[in-house]
Amino acid sequence: MQGQDLYLKITDPSGKSGAIVAHHRVWDRERFITAEIKLHSKPEKQEDRRAVTIATEAEYRKANGYKSEFCK
Repeated sequence: MQGQDLYLKITDPSGKSGAIVAHHRVWDRERFITAEIKLHSKPEKQEDRRAVTIATEAEYRKANGYKSEFCK
């Protein structure tokens, strides 16, 4: 099994918090995505709920202030 790069965008459905685009190095993409969705969709408090979607490397770089050909 080989590690893969995975970029996830975590957003607040209420719009009170900004989106977070994160990079993860994972062994099993589907298993990791499923775990993240489960973690963020059923928190103890309803206001802590977040939506998890797959992002691109370009979105990650733009969100984190990288200056490169990806952020055009």
